[in-house]
Amino acid sequence: MRSGDFVPEADAAWRSCRLVVEQGSEEDWKRRYRLLRWIERADTFLTLTRSRRWWLRHIDIDAQWPDPARPCLLLTHHWGAGHWVWRLLHEHGLHAYFVARRPRVADLGAGRIALWYGALRGWGLRRIGSRGPLYTGGSARRVQAAMAAGDSVVGMLDLPSETAQRPLPVTILNRPAQLPSRLVDVVRDAAPTIAVFSCAFDFARGRRRLSLRTLPDGLSTADVLAAYADDLSSCLADAPECWMMWHESGAIFAPQQVSRTSAVNP
Repeated sequence: MRSGDFVPEADAAWRSCRLVVEQGSEEDWKRRYRLLRWIERADTFLTLTRSRRWWLRHIDIDAQWPDPARPCLLLTHHWGAGHWVWRLLHEHGLHAYFVARRPRVADLGAGRIALWYGALRGWGLRRIGSRGPLYTGGSARRVQAAMAAGDSVVGMLDLPSETAQRPLPVTILNRPAQLPSRLVDVVRDAAPTIAVFSCAFDFARGRRRLSLRTLPDGLSTADVLAAYADDLSSCLADAPECWMMWHESGAIFAPQQVSRTSAVNP
């Protein structure tokens, strides 16, 4: 296999997905999985070389935008390909940092090209409207300082939870699961607006799609995670091959005594 063709990753993701969600054609599933990975990489360059007008022609937007006068915690998933979302956030007054684990070579591939690509993505984030990454590991104070300054933060919760990340039980695709709650807890004192969004790719029409909804004020941490889990469930039911975390699904789902769920593919 050529490195970078995503075939081994697609094979492993398919095996993990089948334990959770009933699927149709294996060939079609893997084809869409690999295609999305290439689209994500292409978008790294397209965000830097295409105009605002070009992007708006290629994105369908369904959004309840939060008040830009308040700091916002924007929660999304490792689903779809959304490198392009930063320009839209910036244009709506949401000047946001991105909470992320510090990237490793294995995340993007092997060799010098992978390192160069990772550096390009990091540089490109700021060019297209992001404040840049806030790397995990002692990031709580930096997140709080950013919000105190009126900035917003984008984070992802569909990750394995260690004890220090305060995992809470949720339901995803009618299955028991757990998600980390610490990021939500960390920003409570800032009393931010909280929104959940997803960035999809419509395989049939070749268009990007942004869905964003602002949650009601005053929700508990458990309620926020429940809303996040509901949104993730909808995404996975719509296009499970677009989730980049199937390799971690065993640490997110609690598989005991739960049958598989059916899914609808585009």
